[in-house]
Amino acid sequence: MQLLAFCAILFCMPSLNQFLVSGSMPPPPSSTPHTMSHTMSHTISSNYKRPIIFSDVDGTLVQYEDKEDDEDLDADEALKRSDFLDSLVSMPATSTGKVGYISPRTLELLCRIKEEYDGYVCLVSGARTSTLAQRAPFFVHEGRSAIDAFSSESGGRLFVNKNEENDLGLFEELTFYGERHDLAPLSSLKAKLREANFVVDDRDYTHQFRLRRSKQENDAMKAAFDELLVKSETGVEGVSKTANLGCSDFFPSTSGKRSIGAFLASKMRELNEISGTAGKKRLCVFTCGDDDNDVELAKGDFVDFSIFPKKVRRVMLHLRTAAATA
Repeated sequence: MQLLAFCAILFCMPSLNQFLVSGSMPPPPSSTPHTMSHTMSHTISSNYKRPIIFSDVDGTLVQYEDKEDDEDLDADEALKRSDFLDSLVSMPATSTGKVGYISPRTLELLCRIKEEYDGYVCLVSGARTSTLAQRAPFFVHEGRSAIDAFSSESGGRLFVNKNEENDLGLFEELTFYGERHDLAPLSSLKAKLREANFVVDDRDYTHQFRLRRSKQENDAMKAAFDELLVKSETGVEGVSKTANLGCSDFFPSTSGKRSIGAFLASKMRELNEISGTAGKKRLCVFTCGDDDNDVELAKGDFVDFSIFPKKVRRVMLHLRTAAATA
């Protein structure tokens, strides 16, 4: 449902991936404007033209079946739910065995953002690289890739779609971005936590590790996890943390969802200036998410619009009001 809001504010953008991978410039975008409804044209088309979409994945675009809800359904409701799930695109299971679903309508709207309005869509997630790499080929609608890039491990690694035809989604990692991060402090903190008897999840992570409360071995360690979760600082210079899906994610301070968003937004602005379109239509950056780390992304000074569920929007309104009065 959050994605529907994007479809009212869609415009025009050249290829950022070509610029990132090869450094070569694509031809300037066509000067022919895309038609929009009279209302949208009148209210916002004079201010915005090139949307960049940074979207969370789990809980935002990809949803999970709630088994507890199923127990309360009668036979007819259970059949309807089963038919509904059959209409969705199922994603490969995560490392923890969870199977996510995405609506074909969501994929269609992502493609509309890209194709009708030359939008740029990047998934930004705290998930393992292996999980997102398996899922990326499933972000396809009618044989066309619905995303231009994805960033895994809380912004630590970045992959872009090399295929200019956007049909299969052939993603290549931008290794120079990952090499910007100093991983030594992260490794040091991970070792200290293990020495303190925390169970650390670093499987298939290179630029992040995760602590899960449920994986801690006894009540004392669960209590220690709770204390650690509420702390805003990690105690180690060069390492940051955030809450994500009830877990605590640790990553280099140069990483994080806000950092990857700022990096790509700056590259797009650079591309905008080089292609001679600066000053005509400014970029418009959207974020879409549902968790604490998505709030951090939305607080970036490069963001124009953020779309959240109602309960998170209340938090965002408070944060923006506090920032405005500080």
